[in-house]
Amino acid sequence: MLEYKYLLVFVAAIAVTIALTAEPQFGQYYTTCAFLIGALGSIGSSFLSMRIAVYSNVRAAKECAEDLTKGFLVTYRSGQVIGFSLVGIALLLLHSITQIY
Repeated sequence: MLEYKYLLVFVAAIAVTIALTAEPQFGQYYTTCAFLIGALGSIGSSFLSMRIAVYSNVRAAKECAEDLTKGFLVTYRSGQVIGFSLVGIALLLLHSITQIY
């Protein structure tokens, strides 16, 4: 969890830099909001992916001890779960950005 604290400090510093330099007018923070939504979505996606990967790797190791085919199925299906989760999160973030603007 310590790495997420450092990452949030970095994201905040970059967001302030974007707000002060890249916005067309003072008081309109469209680029900064889009950056923050994307950055926080990426952080959330990485956290979710790592949680799924850790749980599925433990389960796959148990299944591989019995049969390699069962272990392969566990890893393949967990990869599908991670893939669909990331696509779902990306679509949710894109929808939220379009609703803001």
